[in-house]
Amino acid sequence: MALASAAAAQASLGWAPGGESLPVEAGAVQALRIRVSRNIFKNTFAILIPNAEGHKGIVMSAALGVFCDAKHGMGLFRDINSTVIRAAEELVGRGVVQVSIAEEASSEIYIEIEVEFADRSGGCVIRDEHSNIACLKRNGTVIYGSPNSRTAGEQSSKEIAALKSMSLAQVVQAVEHLPESAMSLLRRTVEMNVGACETGLTRPMGMGTGYFGTVGEGIVGEPFGSSSECSFSHHLASLTAAGSDARMSGYPVEIMTSAGSGNQGIIGTIPVVTYARAHGLDELKMLQSLALSHLVTMYMTAYIGYLSALCGVAIKAGIGTACGVTYAMGGGVDEVERAIKIMAATLTGMICDGAKIGCALKVSNASEMAVRSAQLAMRKAEVPDDNGIVAPTAEQTIRNLAELGRSMEVVDQKIIEIMLKKLEPRSMSVAAPAAI
Repeated sequence: MALASAAAAQASLGWAPGGESLPVEAGAVQALRIRVSRNIFKNTFAILIPNAEGHKGIVMSAALGVFCDAKHGMGLFRDINSTVIRAAEELVGRGVVQVSIAEEASSEIYIEIEVEFADRSGGCVIRDEHSNIACLKRNGTVIYGSPNSRTAGEQSSKEIAALKSMSLAQVVQAVEHLPESAMSLLRRTVEMNVGACETGLTRPMGMGTGYFGTVGEGIVGEPFGSSSECSFSHHLASLTAAGSDARMSGYPVEIMTSAGSGNQGIIGTIPVVTYARAHGLDELKMLQSLALSHLVTMYMTAYIGYLSALCGVAIKAGIGTACGVTYAMGGGVDEVERAIKIMAATLTGMICDGAKIGCALKVSNASEMAVRSAQLAMRKAEVPDDNGIVAPTAEQTIRNLAELGRSMEVVDQKIIEIMLKKLEPRSMSVAAPAAI
């Protein structure tokens, strides 16, 4: 949201990606108009902003972006200081920010922002991927890209098609011979996401979901309390939640994402790493298990999409994690398929009602259930094919999940209605309410 706003403000001065940004005067903005897809609205509505003194939400994110440096891309919040915050508060306080839903948006990820000054205007469209600036306008004239540009989307489409052409057995086989480049990326993933969880354990952040569940019980990969499986899965869930607590609270931690989501990156990593370390697995087995976790998450995303009415933490990364832990336990294709069905039969009803500090609760529940599913799968437990959306094969079950997600449009609409009502009595930032 802030990147689109920053790019729109700079476009009014003739900026294009790769160029140097120019300062924007506080008080010079006469209008800031925001149009976003429903899923982007959900995921920017209540999220805390790094370095922003507790500010949160879609309105303040866009207002801050006007005064940030677009050349820093997704790292532009590093520019936030008290001067920028006061300028954004003044902008929001004047009531010049307008938010609407782009119902006709052809992409799940769609942000369109127009910044109007007294003598010029700038516009930006981000679509298909979170950092893909598809179009920039200056005074209504396109100066970069195209409003309907699908360059990033076309690449994603090729990757999605390649994944969908694979069977689950082929996905499992793919992790057996990892190239060094993949292992290097996975090592960086472990370092980054474990570090985020350890940060979340230093003190209560967000709701403190992870911190309060682990006080005095050790950190990632260390022995803790009882050695029982139930104690392990509960503690592991708290460790995973700690990473979500840190990032959703606005603390400036870096996360390695999975299929476009930071929370999916955390849950797709931490349970596998913690299990591997607690049970003395060698690095290769841990990295193979971790690769499977993220590959299955991406495989699920190829069918369900980046964003949907279903919670990606539970339905995509949760299932991926169950597969990774199953593989770490010594499971093969049959056990992995059973784990997928068990997860599908358990957490399918978890909705996505936006990014927020409460997501740590979903991360906690999904990671704990992922471990339980792996344990059950290894003991030959299997959900019968006549149970609800569960199908004879894991691939068919995944397709059923995708169909269910697409059918939940009315659920998404109701969630948006509920959120919009919250904007009426109060702004989703510390400042005064914005015009809707």
